[in-house]
Amino acid sequence: MEQQIKMAAKLYECRDTAKSLAKMQGEDYKEMLKPYTEIIDKVMKANNLKHIPALLKISETKTYQDSGMAQLLFMAALTEMMEPSA
Repeated sequence: MEQQIKMAAKLYECRDTAKSLAKMQGEDYKEMLKPYTEIIDKVMKANNLKHIPALLKISETKTYQDSGMAQLLFMAALTEMMEPSA
């Protein structure tokens, strides 16, 4: 249970950071996440996976591993898909 709580906290932290980043850059938050949301959705459908297993599959890619920004935005997108913010 503790591990799930820590993971949820990290996901929410990533979402908050992505929102702040979008605001600082003058970008629409939802539009900034759209490409990441679409990739997660495609991986989910192609592999018959739920949200977190799809992100774990994406995390195995070199692109994900080489980009801290991509990691942040994928986690923020995942959080939005699971529990959309207001």
